[in-house]
Amino acid sequence: MEIRSYREEDLPQLVEIWNEARRGSYEFIPYTAERLREELGRAAAVLVAVEEAGTGGIGGFALLRRGWYGEGVELCVRSGSGERELEVKERLLSAIEEEAEPGELTAVVDPEDRGWLEFFASRGYEPEGSLYQMMIELDRPRPIPPVPEGYLLRSLRPDEEEALIRVVNTAYGGERLRPGALARWQAEDPAFSPEWVQVAEHEGRLVAAVVARTDREFNLHYGAKRAHLGPAATLPEHRGKGLNKALTVQALELLRAQGLERACLYTWSGNQVALKVLRGLGFQVSHSWQLLTKHI
Repeated sequence: MEIRSYREEDLPQLVEIWNEARRGSYEFIPYTAERLREELGRAAAVLVAVEEAGTGGIGGFALLRRGWYGEGVELCVRSGSGERELEVKERLLSAIEEEAEPGELTAVVDPEDRGWLEFFASRGYEPEGSLYQMMIELDRPRPIPPVPEGYLLRSLRPDEEEALIRVVNTAYGGERLRPGALARWQAEDPAFSPEWVQVAEHEGRLVAAVVARTDREFNLHYGAKRAHLGPAATLPEHRGKGLNKALTVQALELLRAQGLERACLYTWSGNQVALKVLRGLGFQVSHSWQLLTKHI
């Protein structure tokens, strides 16, 4: 078995492996070659396991994702005989760990997938909370909570992308958004416009934001009318003033006016402040994933 870097000609096999491995998982949507190419392009490293040198047969692949939150690893392996499948997993994980920077490496696993939970646990990964998908029905109007005097809630203007990026990246302490985000979102979803981004302004400066978008791929595949909210972002000196809650409600009202029926977002189990606000608004946990971490 050879472990090597991903090549473009690997893509058809990787799409096959990805869809085979993910079929039956929560809210499964088959990947196209274009969509998986984009996913691989965003990864810090992609390694593939070639079953036999010279044959081109691929047994699985591993992705290393690097973001503002740290580093994450994902493995996707072709099903087969137990011993061979385990060998592919072990070789890929060892190789991708060598690509990681010193620190914590995280794997996200569905808690019902005992095989992957046991595999990562056997390699030194330990439980570190959960990732929650939270859902709310857009079945009624919700009054927008008041904010302190001096703050103005409104939609983003088309020329304010730079200010939006500054707010989000400063609030999260890392590069969460990059220039061109608005154009990319609109290319991915024709319904999107800057009006879907809700912001708070203070003394002529943006200080908080919530991004709303349709959950386009889910809606097309399942015939649904669902939206997706990015996590609320507020500059540290403006926290504790109810801006996140007010902007979230304002975003929900915009989505309801657009005819969407529900909205979802993702947050961590350790973010107790956000969870309290979201549950108070009516969000409920619809699914969760186990976070497993290992010090590299």
